[in-house]
Amino acid sequence: MVRGCDATKLKYKLTNIQLQYEIIRSKTLADEVERVFTNGKELLYDHVMRSKVVEINKGTQTRINIKLDAQRRSLKAILLLFIEGYTGRGRDSEKYVFPDLTKVSVTINGLTSKIYKSGIEDKDMWEEASRFFVKEKNKTQNMNLTKFYTEDKFGIVIDMRSMASQAMHGSGTRIVNSTDGVQLEIERSKKGSCVVNCHVFVISDSQLNIVRRQLESVQF
Repeated sequence: MVRGCDATKLKYKLTNIQLQYEIIRSKTLADEVERVFTNGKELLYDHVMRSKVVEINKGTQTRINIKLDAQRRSLKAILLLFIEGYTGRGRDSEKYVFPDLTKVSVTINGLTSKIYKSGIEDKDMWEEASRFFVKEKNKTQNMNLTKFYTEDKFGIVIDMRSMASQAMHGSGTRIVNSTDGVQLEIERSKKGSCVVNCHVFVISDSQLNIVRRQLESVQF
């Protein structure tokens, strides 16, 4: 994206784009890779899908109900990002506002979540989200509690895993053949007058299955 005060003078050009591949020069290693992908290989990854967009009128709505019916073998998390309305070419792509939320109640398969019996309150939202931030040793963190709530970097993350380890795959909540799915009841203070779009994302543990060097199936 190119931004500037005079749209007629904005130009952007890509040249000399190349694909680069890593080459295995050892015949022993090449034979092992060939054997693995011929006999079968599973690749694990996080599948992220935007499920829906919900409009919130800040001046009138104090309670918002959201139902998610995505069927997942391992639902890892639900992510909610809040974006204010904008005109063409006028959006800051890294601005996610805090719409004065006070509590989020989570119901799974018809049962109230046992993680927070009284709902996820505003003081708990940072703790939930920070579990998913990448932590690098000896480096300044790009996110902290102050930025999260006051510098337009807010987002609700509802952790659906039984274990918080990022290395654990398949520890999410199982929602299969369920008619209730996940229901969110969001409470907020009535402040402001504009409309905020709530983008709802579903994050699940997924797996690619490769047999005889061909993609056989995708599971999530």
